[in-house]
Amino acid sequence: MINTVSITDLKQNTALIVKNAKTSGKPVVILQRSEVAAVLLDPDYYKKLEQALEDLEDLQDIELRKNEPTVSMDEYLKKRFNKNPTK
Repeated sequence: MINTVSITDLKQNTALIVKNAKTSGKPVVILQRSEVAAVLLDPDYYKKLEQALEDLEDLQDIELRKNEPTVSMDEYLKKRFNKNPTK
């Protein structure tokens, strides 16, 4: 079940609502005039969401680049530093 509170309730019971969001680990949807105005999240859950989004973006980048031509490390070193790799 989604936990929702009005913005008026949030103003009147801020500490309790924040405490409940933190202890339950579940988001609290803040409504203003029956419309979603904001979402209150536990900081640890927010960090996990951010990390998941970064991981997804990395996977999308990998997918886009998987068919790009590759260069061996020896070729890269030779081009980049005009050197032959040490053996």
